[in-house]
Amino acid sequence: MHDKSIRSAVLNACREFMKPLARLMVRCGVSYKEFAQVAKEVFVDVVSGDYGIRGRQTNISRVAVLTGLTRKEVSRIRQSRRIATDVLAPPRCRPEQVLEAWHRLDDYTDSKGDTLTIPAEGDAPSFSMLVRSVGGDIPYGAMLKELVRAGSVEKCADHSYRAISKTFMPDATDPESILIAGEAIHDLAKTISSNLFQTNRDEKMLERRVYSDQLGLREAKQFRIVAEERAKELLEELDDLIAANETWTPDGKSRKKKIRVGLGIYLFEDHTEK
Repeated sequence: MHDKSIRSAVLNACREFMKPLARLMVRCGVSYKEFAQVAKEVFVDVVSGDYGIRGRQTNISRVAVLTGLTRKEVSRIRQSRRIATDVLAPPRCRPEQVLEAWHRLDDYTDSKGDTLTIPAEGDAPSFSMLVRSVGGDIPYGAMLKELVRAGSVEKCADHSYRAISKTFMPDATDPESILIAGEAIHDLAKTISSNLFQTNRDEKMLERRVYSDQLGLREAKQFRIVAEERAKELLEELDDLIAANETWTPDGKSRKKKIRVGLGIYLFEDHTEK
């Protein structure tokens, strides 16, 4: 039986982190009914995967008990999720893969490791062949247009193209940017949740904040400038460390076991949340 005070604290915490998510969903036209359906699916997914016995998927009866849903509902959700996973699962962000290849492949970098300026089409090194090396069925013209629009690639005077960023950050109204945001929220929430239940202090993940609610507008602006400059320096240093040590292949396949690891830094200013 879970302590009522803990359940109350979890629900209060949920109300807080749901506020910005609710704003996002309302702004994008997502109804509560649609959100509630997603919440059901996530509950079933988590319990099915995390509460099985001896590594097996949790049976329907136990999922129903732990989620409070009916067995019929659990069965329906599992079936619909299998279909959705088989048919609708999107590939890893393709623009990011193209930029990654541009910064990693020998044919597209010089002796110093800097990216080459390349034509849109033709034999390698060219953008069309770069997209082909990554795979997928997206036309290279559409990919190039998207990367230019996002500010990751720049068109030169001689009609060739150069990469000006390692990252792909589409417009806020673009579905891809929302998926990226969801991944970032997932990573932060997973670290916080894992740390809450991790009894070994040495196994806890880095999770730190520094903040004040006693700064004026001028001081807050100065804090933001310093924080952004220092954060950029750290992230660029870590990105270089990753580039020097990762074993990367264009198709993403490798015989070696790999783990996903990273560090996220975010700035917050609270004016109207309460």
